[in-house]
Order: sequence, then C-alpha cells, then structure tokens
Amino acid sequence: MLSGILIAALLMTLWGGWQPDIAHASDEFDALRIKWATLLTGGPALDPADSDIAARTDKLAQDANDYWEDMDLSSSRTYIWYALRGNGTSDNVNAVYERLRTMALAATTVGSSLYGNADLKEDILDALDWLYVNSYNSTRSRSAYNWWHWQLGIPMSLNDIAVLLYDDISAARMATYMDTIDYFTPSIGLTGANRAWQAIVVGVRAVIVKDAVKLAAARNGLSGTGIFPYATGGDGFYADGSFVQHTTFAYTGGYGSSVLETTANLMYLLSGSTWSVSDPNQSNVWQWIYEAYRPLLYKGAMMDMVRGREISRSYAQDHAVGHGIVASIVRLAQFAPAPHAAAFKQIAKRVIQEDTFSSFYGDVSTDTIRLAKAIVDDPSIAPAAAPNLYKQYAAMDRAVLQRPGFALGLALYSTRISSYESINSENGRGWYTGAGATYLYNQDLAQYSEDYWPTVDAYRIPGTTVASGTPIASGTGTSSWTGGVSLAGQYGASGMDLSYGAYNLSARKSWFMFDDEIVALGSGISSTAGIPIETVVDNRKLNGAGDNAWTANGAALSTGLGVAQTLTGVNWVHLAGNTADGSDIGYYFPGGATLQTKREARTGTWKQINNRPATPSTAVTRNYETMWIDHGTNPSGASYGYVLLPNKTSAQVGAYAADPAIEIVVNTSGVQSVKEKTLGLVGANFWTDTTQTADLITSNKKASVMTREIADERLEASVSDPTQANNGTIAIELARSAEGYSADPGITVTQLAPTIKFTVNVNGAKGKSFHASFQLGEDTSGPVDPGEPELPSVIVDNADSAGVTRTGTWKTASTQTDRYGANYLHDDNAGKGTKSVTFTPNLPIAGSYEVYLMWPAHFNREDAVQVDVGHASGTTRTAVDQRSGGGVWHSIGTYEFLAGSGGSVTIRNDALGSPDGYVVADAVKFVAVG
Repeated sequence: MLSGILIAALLMTLWGGWQPDIAHASDEFDALRIKWATLLTGGPALDPADSDIAARTDKLAQDANDYWEDMDLSSSRTYIWYALRGNGTSDNVNAVYERLRTMALAATTVGSSLYGNADLKEDILDALDWLYVNSYNSTRSRSAYNWWHWQLGIPMSLNDIAVLLYDDISAARMATYMDTIDYFTPSIGLTGANRAWQAIVVGVRAVIVKDAVKLAAARNGLSGTGIFPYATGGDGFYADGSFVQHTTFAYTGGYGSSVLETTANLMYLLSGSTWSVSDPNQSNVWQWIYEAYRPLLYKGAMMDMVRGREISRSYAQDHAVGHGIVASIVRLAQFAPAPHAAAFKQIAKRVIQEDTFSSFYGDVSTDTIRLAKAIVDDPSIAPAAAPNLYKQYAAMDRAVLQRPGFALGLALYSTRISSYESINSENGRGWYTGAGATYLYNQDLAQYSEDYWPTVDAYRIPGTTVASGTPIASGTGTSSWTGGVSLAGQYGASGMDLSYGAYNLSARKSWFMFDDEIVALGSGISSTAGIPIETVVDNRKLNGAGDNAWTANGAALSTGLGVAQTLTGVNWVHLAGNTADGSDIGYYFPGGATLQTKREARTGTWKQINNRPATPSTAVTRNYETMWIDHGTNPSGASYGYVLLPNKTSAQVGAYAADPAIEIVVNTSGVQSVKEKTLGLVGANFWTDTTQTADLITSNKKASVMTREIADERLEASVSDPTQANNGTIAIELARSAEGYSADPGITVTQLAPTIKFTVNVNGAKGKSFHASFQLGEDTSGPVDPGEPELPSVIVDNADSAGVTRTGTWKTASTQTDRYGANYLHDDNAGKGTKSVTFTPNLPIAGSYEVYLMWPAHFNREDAVQVDVGHASGTTRTAVDQRSGGGVWHSIGTYEFLAGSGGSVTIRNDALGSPDGYVVADAVKFVAVG
C-alpha cells in the first residue's frame, strides 16, 4: 500500500492548481487530435442507421454498460473491478485501462446509447484519478511483472481516453496523465512491433500536449530498426515479405499485424501535416501488403502458421485477425500513393466479399466500417483477383501455395527460426505447429476457427513426424537445411532436415507444390528412443455430427465417432468436407501404405493452452479424423510418400490414383525428387555436399532445385541454398542441350552442350531463389565463356550503361525477385503517354532475330503495355500483359535487323489497358535464328 504522505502528494499533483477547461486557440495539433478521435469513433458523420454500424455501436454500448454496472464506485474502494483486483499486477492494471477505454468510446461514439452520458464520463475520470494514485504513476517500476503493460499497453489506452474525453479533462488532470506516460515511455528505442507501439504512444501523447519535438521523434521512430528499413537479421519485415519478432519467431500475423496497424495509423494521422512522413523507405510499407500479407490471407483468415503464440487466444482466431489486417489495408488506402491506394482497395474488397464465414464489419471499428463500405459499395472498384502463387519466405522458414479454391501453408524451423513460442502462459501446446506442419485451407472457412486449437490433438499436427504422444521444447533446430526454391512464383519445393535430440529422432522431409497437388516425402526416419514414430498425414476437423463420409480405395469406411482403424494396402483415401462443395480432400499414396486412423470427439478448453487470467475455461468439443503412418519403434531409415489433392471428389481421386500426374523420382536420405509429368516440372532437394542426380538434375552441394521444360523449347531452372550457410557456389548440371540462355546475376553458365552446366554463387544469398532460362536446342560451339552469353544472342538490361534511353521520369526498383538483373524501371503509374524506355542492341551480324522481353509481374501492372520494335523494314507495334509471367522470357516476334545499333525496342507507358497500371521496363533479348 502507498503511504498516506505519498497519497497526499499524488493527490496534490493531480488536483493542485485545478482549474476548469481552458479554451485553447485551434491549431494544427487540435486538428490532429480530432483526426485521431475520428479514427477511434468514426466521427460526427457516422451513420447510426447503417445496420453494421448500429450493431457495432450497440455491442460497444452493451460492453460499456456491463463494465459500468460492475464498477466499484464507493469512496473507500480498493479496486475498480473485483475481477481485476490486484493493483500492482500489470496485466490487471492494463485490463482496467482497456475497459475504461471501451467506456470512453461508448460515451463519444455517435449512435451509442451512452453517447454524451455525463455520468459515465465522470465515473471514467474518477477511475483514472484513483488509478493514478494507486496503480499508474511515476513511483512505479517501469518493468515490474510485464514491462509491456506499463510502457506500451496502458499508455496506448490512456492516450485514447485522453483524446476521447479531451474536453472533459482539466488542464491539471491532463498534465498529470501525460507526465506519467512520459515517465514510462519517454522515447523510442526498441525494435519491431515494440518500436511501433512506442512510436504511437509518444506520437499521440505529443499531439495531446502539443509537443512538436516529440511528435517529430515519433515520426522518425518509424525509420528505425524493424519498421521502414528491411531487416537483414533479427526483428522486422524482410525484403522477401517475412516478419520476425523476438529474433527467431515467424510472426507476420501476430506482432507483424501490430506493426502494420500501428504504422498505418500513425502514418495516416500525420499525413498532410507538418509532420507527414517523408522517409523514402516508407514505400516498403506498400510492399508489405503485396509480399507479406496478400499471400498469407485466405478468404478473410490470416494463416495461423505466422501467428505464433497468439493462436492460443480465444478472442484472436484467424478470421478476426485477418479482418484486422484488412482494416489496416483500408487505412493505408486513405493516404497511399494513388496506384497503391487503388490496389489496396481492390484487395480489401475481394477479401471482405469472399469471407462468407465471418462478417468483416463485426470485427472492426466504426470508422473502419465507414471507410470499408465506401470501397465495397463503389462499383468502379473491381475486387482484386484471388492469389495464384507459390512463395518462399526464406527469412522465416515458411512457404505458401495459393490456388483458386485452396491454399496450403508450410511451417518449418531451423538453426535460424524456432519451432514455436510459448511465453507469458500462452501457447502451452504449440509443440509441433512449426515442425513441418501443413495448414490446408479450402471452402471450409471455419476449419481453424471455432475452437480448433484447444481441441485438436496437439501431438498430431498435420505434416509432422513425431515421437508418439511426446512434446518438444521450444527453440531453434540443430540443422541449417530448411528452406526451398520458387519457380516463376508459381511452383516450389521445400524441405527440412528434422532432428529431435530428446528422442534421437531424425528425418529428411520434403514438400513439392505443383498446380493442384502437394507431394510430401520423408526418408531416413530413424530413432533409438524406444517410442513409436509416426508421420501425421492429416488431422481434420469434421462437421458437428462427425459423420463426414470417407472412403479408402473406393470402399466406404465407418463414420462412427470413437472408431480407430488400421487400413492396409491403401492406395487412396477421400474425405468429404464440411461444406457442400470446395472442401473435400483426396490423399494418394504411391505404392500403397498402411494407414492408422481415428475418428473421435475431442474436448478441451482455451484455458488449457492459454493460462492468462481472462481466458475462458468453458469446455468445447469438436470432432476430428486423424490419419497417420506408423513407422514403428526405433525405426532405421524409414520413409513415406503421399499426395494431398484438395477439392477433389471421390471419383476424381480414384481417377488420379489410377493415372497419377506425379512420379516419385527418388526418396532417399541423400536426395528427394518428384516429377510432375503434365507440367514438365521436376523438383529435387539435395541433402548432402556430394554430387547426386535426380532425373535431369545433378547438384554437387546441398540445394533445392526446380526445373520446368516447356514444349521442348525452353527449360526454366531455379536454384537455392536452403542452408543459408554456403559461402561459395553450387554447381548444377541439367541433362539437356541449349543454344541460348538468360540468367540472374550470380549464375555463371559454363556449358550449353551436350549438357547444360552452370554455377550459382550463393554467398550471402540467404535462401534466395536464382533463376535461369535456357532456349533448348543443339549447340556445337563448346564451352561458354563464363560471364558472357553466347553470341549471337544479345541482352540489353535496363541497368546497362549503354543502349538504354529513357524518356520522362522512371523509377528504379528491386523489390520483386522475378526480375532480370539487379533492378528494373517502372513509370510510377504516372504521366501516361509521356514516358518510354528504348533498348538499343549492338548486334554482331545482320539477319533474323527473335525478340524477347522479361519483366517482374504483378497484379497492379498494365495489361496491354505498348511495345514498338524498330527493325530493318520499319516499326512494328505489339502489346504485352505484365500482370503475369514474371521472370521468364516472352517472345514478341521475329524480325530482320541490320548489324550494329540500328534496331531497337521501345516500351511505352500509353494507358490502353483496363484498368491502367504500372508499366515496367526490365530487359530485352535478341536471339539470332537461322
């Protein structure tokens, strides 16, 4: 307890010199404060007749009323709420301020039944006074129990309350509250999400007290570690779209979403003011949406594999979090440069409309509802196309495949990234959520919502290989071989060298992601722990009755709960989904398998996985079908292989099993490889630094490689060092002949025939995929001069010192990896019809040349980019669609050219597509033909 003398001193501080509110002259700070208040409440123009806004304000008023009724308002009180007694416990004090913030919102939001309620406001202010004396003042330690509450959580709530009730708070009272915040959070010096929270605390307080120096410091804080600049280690956003917090945890949908929200709000607040952000690195924020969030959002849900310990929070399930991220995208759309604002609106509209499970408007603020409805109701805004991609997040050991109708997330760990986070009594059963876990999303949008995490068997997470019934400790792994390769942003291969030291369990695990199938391989599975080892094929939440139909090899299986089965000679399985269509799953087992299955009702509580005070302890029950492969006790060199076939009917799965599109090339502890015959794809993971071959691919080092052969004319290849530890090169040989090529910097082609040979310099590449494209055909010229493409094939890159002429202002960018060379040019989606880039080759001989273009693709590109080819007979105009096909050469025809520099290719930014988009100029290739 505080001494009587100290209490008196604090009261004198609070009330000394008390005076009624002073009418200050309106200035820019007042405008910013009102802008922040509008962000919180929707402002005076909020339409209470709108049904979604009314539902939100009704809920707000109900929550506030419930809190108000439960308050202890007595003069002798020793707490504000009995349930949150314990005034020195930081989480309780933080929760008290959060409740008072809710009450302040109800008192100041148009349409709330408590709007303008003077008694409510007075009780809030009395509670703040009591808290100042008893809980939150400058005599407190800044870090007792949990520093986050004192320095970030409580100040954010108190700032908002001060803005909302600004006209009801005396100058003396306000100074006391603001001085306390300044005591706990005087400056900005942390990283990642914590830095963003510091910036918003300092910034909003600066607006309230009209401190220009502190407001500038808040703005400048965004330019620090873990926010605007891309991280190269530790916390923050990475150039590949990864987000890491606490040094080793993948957190795009957890701390990353907080960085996004807080940064978007502070940038919005300052936009158009004296303190608006001018740091050029703010452009990275726009890329967060494209690279970090668009691939990881599925129909309103944020993928759980990047939410860390937050998956154990009952109030923050995947759709609620996804809606919060979309709310931040809506906020960014209010002030981002026009092309990005337009793209953000399209993305937001698509996600809001396609989430048929949970209403977006039920999870966001009244102001966000107002802004989002303006987007959704605008017929001139077309929803963005659904993602169709494969993306490797090398910096956080994650990968994602998105296809129309389904998505698959893959969560791995390594010496760089930890398996799971469990601190502050949260995520107590997260053991295998990042240990080779697969997350399959389809039209069953409730799969990972509605109490999945407290009820799923946490020892059997899909995709994992485990010692049966045993947990693993949180931490980084013992092997650096985790990662994969992306080919053309559409296909990929990933792998993990698994080792659980506690159980002497090791395995090599790979996943090959093609168009509508995911192939999972395991090899070298060994253990001496005396515990059964198993690989979990799936653990799917079923419908409410638990009676989803399922078949094995076409024969119906029991749908009774509590039934466990051993199925032998299984070639394929089909499991009916929880929706009328779009949620069935097929499983194909090449060569057959013995499958263990269990259908059961599972009961659990959120409290069992999150032991925080406010976590509900009510039991919930859900039904599951679990399938796994039993490798036996103390296996040595065991293996497995299966194929996931999302959204296929039973008949389609049976037909696939009879004539599979995939072929397992090899599955050993040295190399794992799969061929997709219909697409011409071969993927291979090489596990050792010895020369090994898989199909057409030979590698001399640890590597992940994927190739695609297109119509016997072109061979695309991508290579990465998933270990991120090779400080030299990888030598690749492909059993094909070529007559020309293009390649990323870092690739040196040494031979085109009778086989293709090249090396990849992966020193410092940090898991990046390197791309090369080969024009197939016979070559008789012998070895290629390293570093120079074989003539007569000439490439002109935008970065070349000669042969490139710009008209108008073009910006240089390097964000996208499906580019040629170090960077590319874009027109900033401005000055349409006034800009061009002309590529002029110096051709060694006269004759016919086939002309190719390469560009980094993006959905915000122009779909009809005008291209003029200047040749010996005149000029020919053609058009290309830059929204897709990035990172590969596209032929635009064959033309006659004179020797020398008389020919050219001009890329124009005429606005002829619909809708208008960015135009990029990257590279042009001229290949002589016979």
